[in-house]
Amino acid sequence: MSGRGGTSRSKLRLLVDTSFLLPAMGVETEREVMEAIKHFHTAEVHYLEASILEAMWKIIKVVPAGKIGRVREGVEAIMETYRRVTPHPEAYIEAYKLYREGHRDYIDNLLYATSRKTGLLLLTADRELIGFLKEKGYPIDNVVTPKEVKRVRAAT
Repeated sequence: MSGRGGTSRSKLRLLVDTSFLLPAMGVETEREVMEAIKHFHTAEVHYLEASILEAMWKIIKVVPAGKIGRVREGVEAIMETYRRVTPHPEAYIEAYKLYREGHRDYIDNLLYATSRKTGLLLLTADRELIGFLKEKGYPIDNVVTPKEVKRVRAAT
C-alpha cells in the first residue's frame, strides 16, 4: 500500500471518529462532517466499537425514548456497511499515554493510536486533538479533516 490510506487501484481507507457515526443514528452534527460523509461511497469506512458506545452516551442526552428506533436502524446500518476494527493491544497503551500527556478524550486517543497501528487514515473534525498531537510532536500524516477527504481521495 502506498500513499495516504490506499493506492490508485483501491478505495480510500478511513477510520472515522464518532462524529461521523452520529448522522446514521439520526443525530445531526457539524456541516463539515455531513459534507465529508457524502464521500464515503468512494471509501472503505472503518469504525471502533468504542465509537458506537461513545455515540450512545451522546444519544442518551439528546434523543427522546420514542425516537430510539432510528438509533437502532443506524447502529445496524453502521455494523452492516462499515468495517469494525479491533484495536491492537499496544493501541490501548498508546492511548493511555496520550491521555496522561494531557488529551483527556480516551476514545479519540484510541482512534489515533489504532489508526497508526493499522495504517488507516483517521478522519476527524477534532481540531483540539490535532492541535494536541502537533504540540506534542506526534506524527499526523495519518490524520485527515473533513475538508481534506476529497483532496486526499483525488491524490490516491
